[in-house]
Amino acid sequence: MTLSFKALEQPDATVISSILDIEQQAFGDGALNEYVVVPMLRYGKVYAALDDQGYAVACAYFMRSMDDTDTAYLLSVAVLPAFRGQNVGTALLEYALSHIKKLGILRVRISVDPANVDALSVYREQLGFSVVDTVQDEFGPGEDRLVMSKNL
Repeated sequence: MTLSFKALEQPDATVISSILDIEQQAFGDGALNEYVVVPMLRYGKVYAALDDQGYAVACAYFMRSMDDTDTAYLLSVAVLPAFRGQNVGTALLEYALSHIKKLGILRVRISVDPANVDALSVYREQLGFSVVDTVQDEFGPGEDRLVMSKNL
């Protein structure tokens, strides 16, 4: 199977439904909902990995910092379970990082659960992110995060 990658530009019902399905399958109760996805499509950047039929199998969401417009924040990456372990998310992020660099973004930040060893490995070893900070209780008690950054 050959995948293609693209920035999603229009928040139409089909695109929204597809993204919400990926989110639900990837994260269950922690999935992003339409109240996050639609504004991300309109005001952020959403990238998708598409299968041979043009169906999205993975998404990545970026938003630009209001305090430092040279910086974007990678909010989330969601990959359908059937496509995990095949470097789909990594390839999607490589595409997205290349694209947002052309938009004038100089660095990207992400917060990662310190227990998510697989994600930390991908971000560090394959994508070149480094840990720049630790935030205690970022999403509530016991929800610590490592802040990672990559210069583009």
